[in-house]
Amino acid sequence: MQGKPLVISQLSIVYITLNAEQYLQESLLASQQLTDDILLVDSGSTDNTLAIAEQLHVSIIQQDWLGFSAQKQLAIENAMHDWVLFLDADEVLSANAIVEIQQLFQQPLQAQAYSLPRENWFQGKWIRHGSWWPDRVVRLVDRTQGKMKPVKVHESWQTEGQVMQLNEPIRHYSYQNYSELIIKADKYSTLGAEQLFAKGKRSQGWEPLTHAIASFIRLFVLKGGFKDGIEGAAIAYTTALASFMKYAKLQELQRTVASKKK
Repeated sequence: MQGKPLVISQLSIVYITLNAEQYLQESLLASQQLTDDILLVDSGSTDNTLAIAEQLHVSIIQQDWLGFSAQKQLAIENAMHDWVLFLDADEVLSANAIVEIQQLFQQPLQAQAYSLPRENWFQGKWIRHGSWWPDRVVRLVDRTQGKMKPVKVHESWQTEGQVMQLNEPIRHYSYQNYSELIIKADKYSTLGAEQLFAKGKRSQGWEPLTHAIASFIRLFVLKGGFKDGIEGAAIAYTTALASFMKYAKLQELQRTVASKKK
């Protein structure tokens, strides 16, 4: 896709951050090719996150952590414009995505939200199989036509309006090493268990293991994760581990709550 990206006057881009220095500058520089209105909501960074944002003249709001969904909703509500693109600090708009979004705003918009595919990168390679591609996410939204879904994990935009697809990707660098795969599996399984419990879901017996086995087979075999080599195996394994831990922690939570009632 060819063309020169121009600043879009009616678009805001927002981020939520906490010690997110690694890819932030690259991400902000790409975003500044689309708009002058960029807002960063930070929950207490102690690295160079704020210095990078200040150097690039990005607006900053300090806000104690509210949770993924609520933090992003606050950022969206505090943006200057109704059309908002929300990104994570480890996500970078591709050059083609910048041009595609610019071209989109050169004509009347046909939808109330747009999804973009994500290129998820790990160990220096684009992971093209399993659940990591095309990994579509709704990120470009009319904030008057929806809101963030109030969940603890895997937050997403919800709207009753039309959602259309864009073709060009966001690059996503969410895991820096194998250790982070394990760390995030532990973190998100805890949030997932709490979310299931709050919804009235319960887990019994061998359910953690059956979920884990099904997850690994689906990602590594049925969705071709094996084609991504050892990285694909690690991703499928840790995703299965996260599934196991989520339902095991749900059982643990059930026992804890039951014991308090005695």
